[in-house]
Amino acid sequence: METKTKIDFDAELAEIQAGTRQTLDFLKVNGHELILDEWLTIAEYSKKYGMDSHVITNWIRRGTIPADSVVEIPKFNNIRLVKDRAYR
Repeated sequence: METKTKIDFDAELAEIQAGTRQTLDFLKVNGHELILDEWLTIAEYSKKYGMDSHVITNWIRRGTIPADSVVEIPKFNNIRLVKDRAYR
């Protein structure tokens, strides 16, 4: 017989929202107030614009994506966010 795992979606959503608030509070305290709708992780950017994440990383390193369009957050495992716009 197959067992089914019940997922409490309300609890999961509340946990995600709490994490988001914690992240925004940290950024604000450290002088970075970001409107997260304007930023994507490298994985999200690569999916949205249909390209390999290595290309995006190279663009960041080479300056194709300007430094002011990239934010690195050390407290969160050095996650990098890229401003959501097309670069070439």
